[in-house]
Amino acid sequence: MAEPRLALVAPSFSLLSETFIADHARRLAPGRTVLVCQDSRGAEVHGAPVLSHLSPEPVAYGPRDAQAKDVLFRLRRRWGPALPFDSRQRLAAFLRAQGVTVVLAEYGFTGALVADVCRDLDLPLSVLFHGVDASAHLRLSLTLRRYRHMFPLATNLIAVSRYLADRLVAVGAPAERMHVVPCGVDPARFPPGRPEPGRVVVIGRLTEKKAPHLAIRAFAAAVADGRFPGAHLDVVGDGPLRDACVAAVAETGLKTGLGAQVTLHGPLPHARVGELMRRAQVFLQHSVTAANGDTEGAPVAVAEAMMTALPVVATRHSGIPEQVAEGETGLLVAEGDVAGMGAALARLLADPAASAAMGAAGRVRALERLDQDRLYAELRHLLGLPQPEAG
Repeated sequence: MAEPRLALVAPSFSLLSETFIADHARRLAPGRTVLVCQDSRGAEVHGAPVLSHLSPEPVAYGPRDAQAKDVLFRLRRRWGPALPFDSRQRLAAFLRAQGVTVVLAEYGFTGALVADVCRDLDLPLSVLFHGVDASAHLRLSLTLRRYRHMFPLATNLIAVSRYLADRLVAVGAPAERMHVVPCGVDPARFPPGRPEPGRVVVIGRLTEKKAPHLAIRAFAAAVADGRFPGAHLDVVGDGPLRDACVAAVAETGLKTGLGAQVTLHGPLPHARVGELMRRAQVFLQHSVTAANGDTEGAPVAVAEAMMTALPVVATRHSGIPEQVAEGETGLLVAEGDVAGMGAALARLLADPAASAAMGAAGRVRALERLDQDRLYAELRHLLGLPQPEAG
């Protein structure tokens, strides 16, 4: 009997902030994975067969054809399948030719694109929800219609937090096929370091739901009374809120340059990010619900911080309370409570022993719940993929 062969479907394989997709391509079924995506950038590094430019919009050949297909696209968008006929044909031919036996779609909207083809080919489909696809997208009537069409066609519906799973069940996902599998962390890549007193780190895309500018303001509140003269905040990442972060630094009077209290690093290589985490005393994250309803799932950076034995100061947002044991591995505050976050951070900066104890407890919790090998084994079990041989 031939070994199972996995098709991994994702919007793209190029997003540095979504390393879990690259990890899935590399580790779930090594040598037995093919990739399906809308944007092929980054896919080539995996050395796997690729079907790219899978688009919900039809290909047009000339103005008259474009006009006709635009009408059909509008009709199909409202009442028809998610993919146009030519894309469905390309996808089905690729999956057949590659001998695919199981499909994993990263994000709900991607699963909705391929659900009909998987049904037609009798291929088991698992859909993994990460955050925006189970929050902001649930406000869109078209997405809800497509999800409700996809739900009964999927063998497994998987969310990275119970919070997201409950939201999906509330809009019609069958609870008996709903599973929670967080994104895991490799303990070897995130060993504990030697924390420098007063050093704080923020890591992630500078986006509305991560609210890094509020984390900066919380840090400023924590150090405002001068009790922590050597305190320093490292902010790692880039994105649309970079200007808001620069403004937060200026408006709170934090120093930059020589004798800096804060450094906006921009994006950094993973190795350098790990170095900063190992130097930090506290990890800070002020996640909030964005205006369009977008939320986190279970932030990977929080899991990485816990594995590095960092205490976490964060918000009670989405799946974060499932990661952080409040009062044991970190401190949590309400979304938008900058003063409360500043007070929580000051509490840990003032008590390095308590901070270190919370960090150590966080690593134990991460090893128990967020170890990547164990969670990959759980995913393989759900997908019907063989486990790698020991050693």
